[in-house]
Amino acid sequence: MKTNLTDTFIKSIKAPMKGYSAYRDAKYLGLSLRVSFTGAMVWVVQKKIKGSGRIHVTVGSYPAVSLKAAREVAHTVHAEAEAGINRIEEVKTAEAAKLAEELAARSVSDVLEVYIATHIVQNLKPGNARNDRISQLRRYLDGLAAQRIKAVTRADLQGIIDAKAAEGKIVMANRIRAAFTAYFGWAEKRGYIEANPAERVQKAGKEKPRTRTPSVEEVREIWNATFEQGPLWGPYFRLCILTGQRSRSDVMAMRWEWIEWDKTRYCIPNPKNGQPHIVHLSPRAMRELITLLPNEVVPAAGLVLTSDGITPMSGFAKRKHRLDATVNEARHRAGQPSMLEWRMHDLRRAQATALAEAGVDEGVVDRIQNHVAVGSRASAVAGVYNRAQKLLERAKALDLWADMVLEQRAIIVHGSFALEKVTASE
Repeated sequence: MKTNLTDTFIKSIKAPMKGYSAYRDAKYLGLSLRVSFTGAMVWVVQKKIKGSGRIHVTVGSYPAVSLKAAREVAHTVHAEAEAGINRIEEVKTAEAAKLAEELAARSVSDVLEVYIATHIVQNLKPGNARNDRISQLRRYLDGLAAQRIKAVTRADLQGIIDAKAAEGKIVMANRIRAAFTAYFGWAEKRGYIEANPAERVQKAGKEKPRTRTPSVEEVREIWNATFEQGPLWGPYFRLCILTGQRSRSDVMAMRWEWIEWDKTRYCIPNPKNGQPHIVHLSPRAMRELITLLPNEVVPAAGLVLTSDGITPMSGFAKRKHRLDATVNEARHRAGQPSMLEWRMHDLRRAQATALAEAGVDEGVVDRIQNHVAVGSRASAVAGVYNRAQKLLERAKALDLWADMVLEQRAIIVHGSFALEKVTASE
C-alpha cells in the first residue's frame, strides 16, 4: 500500500515477525522502504526503463540515507529511466571497465606466472613437454617481462620469432610462436587484454618432416661409441637403442619399481599418450640394468639413471655432443667422413624400419613404440576395440633387434632371467 512517509511515521514502524514489510512512498512513485524482521530498513527504487525492462535500485539504509535523500535519488532514477538510461547496467559496465584496466595494467611477467600456475601446471602432464613450455615462455618473454601486458604488440612477438628463425632454428621458432599464441589467447579469454597480439604472428617457415633414419650399421657405430661415455651415460644410450622408447620420458625417467625382473620387462605408467605401456627387456637390456644396480641390490623404488639416487641425470646436450665426437673420431681414423647429424628420436625410426624390413608385423612394431595407428596399420577405430597387446611377438621382435645391433644370435628363455653381474663392455 502507498504511505505518506515521514520521519515520525518511519520511526514508529515495528519489525515484522518474519520476512519483510514494504512501505511504498505516496509522494515518489517507485520508492519503497523495506523493513526486515531484524529491524533493518532499506530504501529501494523500482522503475521501468523506456524501451527496456524494469530495474531495481538499492539506495541505502535508513537513517544513514534520509527520507529526503532517498526521494532525491528516486527523482534522479525516474528522470534517467524516462531518458532510457539504465544506471544498473552503467554501473556494471563501469565496474567491468575498471577491472579490465586493473588487469591490463599488470605486467607480462605477473600474468605469465598466473598462467603457469593455473593453466600449464593444472592441464599439462608433468614431464619434459610441460617444463619446456614454461622455459620457453619465461626465456623468450624476458625482454617484455616488465611491460604492461596490454601494451604488447604483434610486432614485439614477431620480432622474437624472426630473431630465432634468423639463427636457422625454424622448428624452435614455430614452437615459441605456438607458446605465445596459447598464452596470450588465455590472457584474452580472462580479460587481461582485449585482443590476442600473437594471433596473426607469422610462422618462421615451413617445417620439413624429420626423415633421418640411421642404418643398422650406423646404430652399431653409435652403440660401440657408448662404451666411452661412462658408467651412467653409456647404459642410458644403450637402453635407448635396445628398447626403442622415448629417450627422456620413457628411458631417462625409468624407475626401479617399473621393472618386473621375473618377466624381463618394465611398465611405463604414464607415457606420452597417457596409456600404460609394457616394454620387453632383451637379455642385453637386462644386463645393462644389472650394471646400474647399487651395491648389486635391486632397490624397491627410485630412479634407475641417477647420480645421487634422487634427481635424474642432467647435461644431455653435452653428453650427446661427446657421443657424436666419439663416433666421428672413429670414422676419421678409418678414413671415413663424419656421420650425418642424428637425434635420439631417430633411433626409434631406425628400429622400426629395421624390424619392418626384417618382416616383423607393423602392428607389432607400432605397439613396441607405443604409437597410434597410422597409414597401413590398424585403423584408429580398430585401435579402440582391439586391445591385444601382442606381448610375445613384441618380445621376440626386441630380441631380434638386439641381435641386429650386436651382430649376434642371443639364446632367449622367456619368463626367466638370472641376475648375473656383468661388466658394461661385455
